[in-house]
Amino acid sequence: MKFNVKVAFIIAIFTLSMLLIITGILLYKGHEHLMMLHITDSKEVIHHFDMALRETAFWSIALLLIVISISSLLIARALARPIQEMNKFALLLVRGDRNLKIEYTVDDQIGQLGQSLVKLDETLRTYEIRRKEMTQDLAHEIRNPLASIKSYLSAFEDGVWMATPERLQACVEEIDRLIMLVGELDTLNDINNPTFKVVKKEQSIANLIEKSVLAIASELLEKEIQLELDLDQTICAKVDELRLNQILHNVIKNAMYHVKKEGSISIKLYKEKSYFTILIHDNGVGMDKETSQKLFDRNYRGKNRYAGSGIGMTITKKLVEAHEGTISVKSHINKGTTFFIKFPRST
Repeated sequence: MKFNVKVAFIIAIFTLSMLLIITGILLYKGHEHLMMLHITDSKEVIHHFDMALRETAFWSIALLLIVISISSLLIARALARPIQEMNKFALLLVRGDRNLKIEYTVDDQIGQLGQSLVKLDETLRTYEIRRKEMTQDLAHEIRNPLASIKSYLSAFEDGVWMATPERLQACVEEIDRLIMLVGELDTLNDINNPTFKVVKKEQSIANLIEKSVLAIASELLEKEIQLELDLDQTICAKVDELRLNQILHNVIKNAMYHVKKEGSISIKLYKEKSYFTILIHDNGVGMDKETSQKLFDRNYRGKNRYAGSGIGMTITKKLVEAHEGTISVKSHINKGTTFFIKFPRST
């Protein structure tokens, strides 16, 4: 049974029941009061009066039943129309249609449901645009290193190039780039999982920073980048060692890409009230205002020479937030960039 027919049936049954009850009371009371009168030949008068009441009640009920049925259908249709519109809207969303509109704009509960569906439509549209952009970007990121590796191998196979250590190293770097991209995608997938949690343990933050720096020491030496550490050795906090290392690695690598040869990177660790701050500063080429503002947006690369996937800093921000911390950046063209990573202190 359709919803509007069901509503009409319920309204009709309710109204008819009330009408029958009122009519029964009127018949009973009318008969009772007539019996109290002392009328000559009262049996015949009472009989005709009862008949008149019953016939009047019968025709009244019959006519009212028709009116009730029609009005119930009209009321039910009016009530069901916005719900049917919401249902049609939801089905179109499921089918993949976007940019939909709802005509029912009354500010009631059904209207609020409609506004929620419109917002859902906007959210889905945004996600689909991002998904398409991300797919295109990933295809681009994967295609480029593969094309480079293929060209190198083809040249080696045809004897055009000799497999010198430098050219083999270039192939290895392209493979490393692919591995890094896959790793970042894997991390991003973990972070977006509702079950993702950081495993916090009491740690010496200075020790963790020193470990992260040691892991990339060879790259710093190779690029002749000076590193200055100013770490408060007394700071301990509950952090996920693996994830904090990932945060530091991403930010320091970002700094390395922006620092020119013989540039410098400084890392400072200090307390501030109820939290501690890791400050990472480089004297590199810096970023413009737009890049600084969109640095943590997914797939944003900016107008610089950094050839990353565009999701590394997005991952960094999410990992910091998973620690209930914040990350911000200040940068000036040709003067350098400073990252401020703040975490709550546990002691």
